[in-house]
Amino acid sequence: MFLEPNNLAQYTPTQILESAAQGHVGLDHRFLHSLVDRRDEALPAVLGFAKRDRDSDAVDLTPELIALLRHWRTPEAVPCLIDYIWEDPEEIADEVIEALVEIGAPAIEPLIALRGELDNSAGEEIDFILDHVKAAAADPSTLEPFDIWAEYPEQADVPIELLSEDERTELLTHPVEAVRLAAAGSFFNRELSDVQKHKLLSAAQHDESAAVRGKCWEALLTATEDNTVVEAMLQRMRAGDVSSLECGGLLVGLSSEADRNEVRVAMNELYETTEGRAKALEAMWRSLHPSFREKFAKHLDDSDLEVRRSAVWGIGYYGIKTELDSLRKLFEDEDLRSDALFAYALAVPGEVSRGRMKGLLTRIEKDARGVSEMEEELVKTALDERLMLAGKEPFFAMQED
Repeated sequence: MFLEPNNLAQYTPTQILESAAQGHVGLDHRFLHSLVDRRDEALPAVLGFAKRDRDSDAVDLTPELIALLRHWRTPEAVPCLIDYIWEDPEEIADEVIEALVEIGAPAIEPLIALRGELDNSAGEEIDFILDHVKAAAADPSTLEPFDIWAEYPEQADVPIELLSEDERTELLTHPVEAVRLAAAGSFFNRELSDVQKHKLLSAAQHDESAAVRGKCWEALLTATEDNTVVEAMLQRMRAGDVSSLECGGLLVGLSSEADRNEVRVAMNELYETTEGRAKALEAMWRSLHPSFREKFAKHLDDSDLEVRRSAVWGIGYYGIKTELDSLRKLFEDEDLRSDALFAYALAVPGEVSRGRMKGLLTRIEKDARGVSEMEEELVKTALDERLMLAGKEPFFAMQED
């Protein structure tokens, strides 16, 4: 069940915790207030929740449970914190130690009892905790108050990436715009089921937010073989009341239809607007239509980061070798390094054959002065993309399989 994040007080603490554990509630100040503001009801719920089997939870709430117990600084929390120590007596989380120290004297006897049940190796850690607990109990003024609010943002979206496709589809009608936006974005560049297509198309046509409508049109990029979807997109494009925000996503979704003159005209018109240029350039490079080839190089020094990013991808996908030096310079740009690496792998000269891919990878790593493990995977993906654009089987993905 997805809860209304701005009105969590209508739910019980147990419902809130269960929902958060399934990734249905963002972990933010609203979540905290729904528990902290009714301590007498929430504390037993937190203690009970900590005891249940949480192996199947999408989100591990252990840090949140400990933070709440630290905030309340109640002796009732001690058995729960001792249980956390029992899970791994030689690797005790700092937050558990700090919670016991802040609770003070009521934690001493349970820790002494625990010490008697552990061997010397694990017991040394308990001795360390006991020393600090006793010192804090003797002089509480040495403790700095724990600020739970500083640990969390005022507002946070639900963790979309942890949810199932059915759950993400359900979120397309969530009352919070940011959640609907994230849900729609999670379907981008994915094969869509009929249900997902229907839900995205409905949201694209009827959502009150231009940003959400645009993101839904964008997510329908992989559904343009469906005539119903394409006709709906074209009908919306022809309307005269489409904002730049919605139009950008709409034209990205229509990028595979750039052989239609009216689609290219719309892309060029959006490109001429400052607020729509980044999305227009993205739609252009995704289309791979030859008429857009000269659009990208001139924007590599644009003042808008997203325009520069789209220009980098355009250089890569159009294989504009005259701009390779510009891409190499961007290896030093922390905002665009990964984009530049991908584009460079697409554009760098070399025979496009599976047998040459390892050599190209080595060359790119050298030109980039080394790459991280994540960057290496990115470059491999780009090289496989290059092969597929040439109508050939990927190389690195096949190796992993």
